[in-house]
Amino acid sequence: MGMSKKLVELVYEGSSYTIRFYVRKSGEVPSREWLESMPESIQKKFAALFMWMGDHGKILNEQKFKHLTGTKQLFEFKADSGRILCFFFSGKQIVLTNGFRKKSNKTPKSAILLAEKLKSEFEGRTEK
Repeated sequence: MGMSKKLVELVYEGSSYTIRFYVRKSGEVPSREWLESMPESIQKKFAALFMWMGDHGKILNEQKFKHLTGTKQLFEFKADSGRILCFFFSGKQIVLTNGFRKKSNKTPKSAILLAEKLKSEFEGRTEK
């Protein structure tokens, strides 16, 4: 398998935002792979959140979408115990980095570190 030239994969294109999965150089798509491993009920909730955000441009309910304090502009979509981390990118895009199941009140440091790593990887590949 060669290196992936593809940087992102379309999730949902709305009038306000386009939501995309980040595709690593290896071809891995951490957020999609995680999402596909989740029960269908959780997948449907995330799909509804992505569509709402794409069409309306904001989710005011912090139980569903919020900025992660103490991070470099990372946000999280929330559905039940599932979380998908993301960041905003120019051209009204939201790029999904990785997902995890939340087991306590705090977002695990490992998930944040991975999201920050994927975000800088993405930025490094777009600054050509």
